[in-house]
Amino acid sequence: MPVSLGSKVNLENEMQTKLVMLEVSLQASPSQLQTAMPGSELLPSDALRSRIESELTSLGTPLRWAITHINLDSQTAQVEAVVTTLV
Repeated sequence: MPVSLGSKVNLENEMQTKLVMLEVSLQASPSQLQTAMPGSELLPSDALRSRIESELTSLGTPLRWAITHINLDSQTAQVEAVVTTLV
């Protein structure tokens, strides 16, 4: 349902909101190991955030996201996000 703020708005495309879940590796690639925490093969937080946002962007425009689970055995993080896409 379009909202008008004093001017006429013509929306040709509709937006769809989706809840998505994905799994992201916490391990750094060889090129990222140079910026990893000393003595660790895990990504620093800014590189992890960038990786998550990059993967979410391939699914739509992220509105919000959260890491909901860390699997220490597989070194992965489960991410739940809300993204929008044009229909």
